[in-house]
Amino acid sequence: MDNLICSQCCGDTRTEEACVGCIFYQKPKRKYSDVPAYSIIEMDNNMELASYSNSIEGALCAYDIKHDGKLKDSDAIKIIELLIDKYHFQDQSFDQENKLITNGFRYVDQSIIEDLKDVTNDIIVKVLGVIRFVAKRRTQLGREYMNVIHQYVGQRVASGVRILNR
Repeated sequence: MDNLICSQCCGDTRTEEACVGCIFYQKPKRKYSDVPAYSIIEMDNNMELASYSNSIEGALCAYDIKHDGKLKDSDAIKIIELLIDKYHFQDQSFDQENKLITNGFRYVDQSIIEDLKDVTNDIIVKVLGVIRFVAKRRTQLGREYMNVIHQYVGQRVASGVRILNR
């Protein structure tokens, strides 16, 4: 461990509640790369899984369009990570200061609720995991990932309906 800890804490028992006010406390970091995910080949070979991904990425496109194309790849990745927090880590609350990201999370989550209501959390998590992987791989810290999904996935306008903007 590279972080300093106070003499009353230990990496095994440290909790946010017990360490309130401690200058050494750091919230544990999530290892999103360890979250279960489908492989890109599995996604390519399964139209049903691809449709789940299209629903989620189409909602990202729609949200981006509603905000005049201001969603950066890093924002989209953070939205996906918040969705992973909900569906994989079972978080009930989200302490995100950036309203664009918070509202984007709510927007995409609503499309998951509507479009993927019969899909298990395990499958949703694996789809979110591969979407995050692809976004992280595609981005160069601009809008490279967002541009690709706008071109190839399109904007979600209703459950199961997307529009490609070419």
